[in-house]
Amino acid sequence: AVVSTQSTGTERDGNISEFLKILYNQFYKERAQYVKDLHTSLVSICGSDKKEYNIQDLCKAFEITDPEKSSKEVNKLLAKVFSLNLDQLSSVGPVDRELLLQRLKSSGLNRSGPKGV
Repeated sequence: AVVSTQSTGTERDGNISEFLKILYNQFYKERAQYVKDLHTSLVSICGSDKKEYNIQDLCKAFEITDPEKSSKEVNKLLAKVFSLNLDQLSSVGPVDRELLLQRLKSSGLNRSGPKGV
């Protein structure tokens, strides 16, 4: 039997196919734009001079940026971002802006619906 390696996104020599590279690039660009949109919402909520954000600010930013994402989904995502259980989320203090944005970028974050306002 012949197994098609094209369906897995790899060439016979183990390299990632061009199509899969395009998908990866699109995914990472969309995630980066999503994080940028969240940051823009945070700035509109808190002001541009704020260097730390609290969980409540971030939840509001999600409501603006991705209104389709439920609060339950946001809480699960934030628990993952901070490596906490859901019940520990309320204990998180203000988080450095740059650290937060970096964690969001590496969290597997994706938009739930069409781009918000």
